[in-house]
Amino acid sequence: MLVAVTAQSRIAQCQRSLVRAVRKHLPKRETLTIGHQGGSFLGEVHYSDGLWFSTHPITDSPVPRHWNAFGLGKRERGAQIIVVEINPPIAGYTKQVSGLFARDDETGDYALLQRGRIGGGRKGIGKNAFADWSRVAWVKVSAPNGRVDEVILVALLNSPDIADQLLTFVGEVARFKEEITSGCLTRTPREPSRRKGFDPEFHGKKKGHRSGTLEYKSFHGLVVNKLEERVRIALGDTDANIFNTRAIDLAVEVGNELTQLYEVKSSADQQSIYTAIGQLMFHSVGEPKAAKTIVIPEGELDSHIGKTLSLLSVAILEYRIRAGNVQFST
Repeated sequence: MLVAVTAQSRIAQCQRSLVRAVRKHLPKRETLTIGHQGGSFLGEVHYSDGLWFSTHPITDSPVPRHWNAFGLGKRERGAQIIVVEINPPIAGYTKQVSGLFARDDETGDYALLQRGRIGGGRKGIGKNAFADWSRVAWVKVSAPNGRVDEVILVALLNSPDIADQLLTFVGEVARFKEEITSGCLTRTPREPSRRKGFDPEFHGKKKGHRSGTLEYKSFHGLVVNKLEERVRIALGDTDANIFNTRAIDLAVEVGNELTQLYEVKSSADQQSIYTAIGQLMFHSVGEPKAAKTIVIPEGELDSHIGKTLSLLSVAILEYRIRAGNVQFST
């Protein structure tokens, strides 16, 4: 399980690892004007064609924190626009800031997490609305005093794909804010009853390649977005609504009927498959035309499980991630 990092020295170490890794992937550097709700200021910005990053410690605050701001691309004119901040506390554990670091107690890997507080200062932009709309990976983190909180897995600090993981998250936040601003919110089911929740994710330790599982889980939103592209192309001119909810990774409605249902998993271990079956069966109750599919990493499924899924009329779609790109097996 992921365990929150609370010691000041260990948080500082994680922050240094984050900065070092991100700067490696964003090699261009300039001092630029960065805009925020209260005005603007000059700051050092590291950037590439698609992502920029700026950081500094904030110590003169009731909650001292490491300020980490991210945006999409570098603007040639005007101030750089902050899409989202991921600000871990300098020490301790508090929900008053948007970010935190955590350690996987099984592999020792460290992760950057975000609480879903994406800011923006406009009506409709908030944690609950973003959770309903987004395709990011929500994970459990063990906090002090035995508490368990649900947060977003943004990136692994030691991942060679950390820039792609960050870009996936920042891009998801940016698109959400754009849709809220335009007043045209996509990804929502036509039928309100389909917003029902059932999410029996396993909270114990899983056997297998845990580090690889977290790596894939951090790309959850990217996989679902690519899956949507694939589904949309296959639908062609069909008048269909493609949506997701907190509990449904991806589904298709044609008229008022549910015709396709997908669950995306970061592992094909037994527990993940059991969970996916439960989710698919629950959400397809009363939906006789719903084709059910589990989407899993390539090459991980045991053949006997595949036969059982076939008997249950559950299809399998495999994917692989290479250099931040998602490819499906068929």
